[in-house]
Amino acid sequence: MNGLSPFIRKVFASGLFALSLFSEVSVAVDSEVPAILNPGFESGWAGWVVGESSDAGAAISDTANGGSKSAKLSEKSSYVAQVVQVKPDTSYQLRAFIRGTGNLGAKVGSEIFFEQQNSKSNDWRQLSVNFHSGTHRAVTLFGGFAGREVRFDDFALLEASGDGQVADSGIKFLSSSSGGYGLSPDLAPGQNFDLADWYLNTPDDRDGDNKSDRFSESDLVKGFNDPRYFYTGPDGGLVMRATIDGAKTSTNTRFVRTELREMLRRGNRSIKTKLDDGSPNKNNWVFSSAPKRAQSEAGAVDGILKATLAVNHVTTTGSASQVGRVVIGQIHAAKDEPIRLYYRKLPGHSKGSIYAAHEVSKGDDIYADLIGSRASNARDPQDGIALDEKFSYAIDAKGHQLRVSIFQEGSLRAKHSFDLTDSGYGVAKEYMYFKAGVYNQNNSGDPQDYVQATFYQLDNQHGDNR
Repeated sequence: MNGLSPFIRKVFASGLFALSLFSEVSVAVDSEVPAILNPGFESGWAGWVVGESSDAGAAISDTANGGSKSAKLSEKSSYVAQVVQVKPDTSYQLRAFIRGTGNLGAKVGSEIFFEQQNSKSNDWRQLSVNFHSGTHRAVTLFGGFAGREVRFDDFALLEASGDGQVADSGIKFLSSSSGGYGLSPDLAPGQNFDLADWYLNTPDDRDGDNKSDRFSESDLVKGFNDPRYFYTGPDGGLVMRATIDGAKTSTNTRFVRTELREMLRRGNRSIKTKLDDGSPNKNNWVFSSAPKRAQSEAGAVDGILKATLAVNHVTTTGSASQVGRVVIGQIHAAKDEPIRLYYRKLPGHSKGSIYAAHEVSKGDDIYADLIGSRASNARDPQDGIALDEKFSYAIDAKGHQLRVSIFQEGSLRAKHSFDLTDSGYGVAKEYMYFKAGVYNQNNSGDPQDYVQATFYQLDNQHGDNR
């Protein structure tokens, strides 16, 4: 990992799960700049930094465009990158041959330029990215996974001819050094984030069935957005908003939400969302405390959900017990909720509190304050988190242990562990899935009062069930 900036890691964690959005740019170029080491991977990974989510995420392949080797990326968050020297104030074109679906790009200072090929074909195709070096003497070139297996071969960096001016590839990103998270305000949520394993519940009911409208994994990947409740903000973040008044997901639900529901099937509709008898299937996961047969039937075992966000607005009307509450992350079981993570800011307070609730299966909730207090008469928490202030959370489930942690600026702010030994979830007929978004916990205020949060990073990971 050394040699690659943290920003590049963040860019690929967000997925860059876009379709082919950019027009072709033709440009005259001069001869190749002798800058890229081992451009065809004939010497393995020599000269390259490799990022992978597991040992199987990146490999040297014998299937090649030229020569006998190429780089194969096959898992979410896998990429290859190399820092190369360039001339300041010079226009360049980066080229590579790609087989499959992948991103080709360059990080120049605090900006990223990239193009994506989205192809199921076995043909090699050349992709190019244009950029200007500005004041910089080094840039980071990269190729990344974008939803399906991809191979990269024969990278080349060329200097533009003529007046040296060439149009930059279409999309710019806001990097961490410029206050962003590798996201673009020009892209839909499902093109900034890998949402191929989530569907969306909304406050809308356009079909009039008295239930929340739902948008599938493929809808999100194709770019679904709605300026009322699910859209990209001016800083590239994913904005989710839920009013008090709106459609609900079921007759058993009292509150409105704009919330992502984890879908391990990743768009494979031959796998059901859930089984009616409560048994696990390949779309959902189980704790490693579950019986071995349940683990083998599930899509994964144990898991961790990580998110970076800012809560922008909470309700300011309604009953004292409900005002200012919003759930920002969950683990949901077949019927119960092993954990709900809340943010709450009371009217008149300058900062909000964070707390968690663990629901015992078929039992009561156990609460834990993480920052400040959940009480309706609590004092303004001096160590709390204000609206629009960014923070991160991690919900880590492993066996009988369920841990939740809160971070700010890379430092741990708070943590709590729940012991699930006697909570009833390690059984054969039970399954789990993560949820993230805004689940409005107020149904007593002004109908148009609302909760809103902007997400900057969202990552769900699991162990396998072998």
